[in-house]
Amino acid sequence: MTAPLRAGVPVTDVRETIMDIMRTHLDREIDPSVDVFDQGVTSLTFIRVVAQINEKYDIAMDVAELEEASVDALSGLVAEQLRSENR
Repeated sequence: MTAPLRAGVPVTDVRETIMDIMRTHLDREIDPSVDVFDQGVTSLTFIRVVAQINEKYDIAMDVAELEEASVDALSGLVAEQLRSENR
């Protein structure tokens, strides 16, 4: 396993990684700006995606902080956590 990424990683890179994780679990494309549940993602799949994101970036993301469960929102939350680790 490669070392987790840290601060300085652009949100667009985090977003692409999360999109790749979603593609792996769904085997289809989704709109990154739309809530994943509105696109047919199940709660179990979402839990698996969040677990994989937490493992990839070595974070403990609290999805309760999200106003919506879109890839864009997840990306922002991950980037925020990565930035705050280096303060």
